[in-house]
Amino acid sequence: MSPNALTDLAHLKANDPGDMLGAIHGLPEQCGDAKKIAAGADLGALAGRRFASVLIAGMGGSAIGGDLLRATFEPWLTCPVTVVRDYQLPAYVGPDTLVIAASNSGNTEETLSVYAQARRAGAPILAVTTGGKLDELAETDGVPVIKLPVTGMQPRAAVGYAFVPLVVAAVRLGLLPNSVLSDIDEGAGVLLKVRNLLGPDVPPASNPAKQLANAWVGKIPIVYGSQAERGVVAYRWKTQISENAKALAAANVFPELNHNETVGWSGTHGQAGVEKNLSVVILRDHTEPTHIVRRVELTKELLADRHVRIDEAWASGSSAFARTMSLVYTGDYASCYLALAYGEDPTPVKAIDWLKQQLAKK
Repeated sequence: MSPNALTDLAHLKANDPGDMLGAIHGLPEQCGDAKKIAAGADLGALAGRRFASVLIAGMGGSAIGGDLLRATFEPWLTCPVTVVRDYQLPAYVGPDTLVIAASNSGNTEETLSVYAQARRAGAPILAVTTGGKLDELAETDGVPVIKLPVTGMQPRAAVGYAFVPLVVAAVRLGLLPNSVLSDIDEGAGVLLKVRNLLGPDVPPASNPAKQLANAWVGKIPIVYGSQAERGVVAYRWKTQISENAKALAAANVFPELNHNETVGWSGTHGQAGVEKNLSVVILRDHTEPTHIVRRVELTKELLADRHVRIDEAWASGSSAFARTMSLVYTGDYASCYLALAYGEDPTPVKAIDWLKQQLAKK
């Protein structure tokens, strides 16, 4: 790694030809734009209906919005929300389950498969997409669409467009209270403050995201969420590290990890001091209940005995939306900085492109 990798702005720009840092920079504004688009979308016959459950079909960057909706707002949602990352629609889906087909490109084959099955099952459907085959099918079938702008960004950089429209739609359909709409505004303001702390012009000495990236260089990041939605955000960090930095990472969540993975830190011989190759970060929130705080602190004691590095990233903001997105934002910056520290272009995903080409040959 160049000693100036995360300090020299010219170096950062030269190694980021796809301007992933620029896409990350725009997340606060993206959330505001996504809210406006979703608020103005025609939901058609869905308005006024009652649903027993909601199923969100998507993959990758399009699916994360569903996970964030489910985990962040579970205490307030009026019905269960499930996220399907697969070709198969569950058998229980019928006329009382709202199916949201989410695909940034509109051409995700797994999501299109679920869409077709939902049509056959007589389920009400909402499409969230920039266009493509999904948009064409929805127009033909009379299915409401929240039409997202074509930005040229990688789907993972469009997390505001993946998450916020689902939140707004849930409010408009009576699945969440109206007060959540103002939470989006608060969250955008919190993200502006986070951006001022983590942006590329802020040197590593005072930039927590760059400090995390430096801690991860040559290591496998292990990301632990302290509870609930922070587990989803931990998974988001893992996937961002993989796609942006072209590096492996792992993720888990409290209290579940204390019932299995914690034991993995107690081995004495099997993996020959593997912890020297690991770097742990725990995603925290000041609203954590006492029993979770105790679990985190005890787990840190166990890890300290193995002399592994432990960092913490804390959520910001008053609302659940703001706190979740502040942690998402920190992970986006840190994973991008890790890519640039490695000399990797954070934008392309050549392994995924190759896989799609091979699958298309069938």
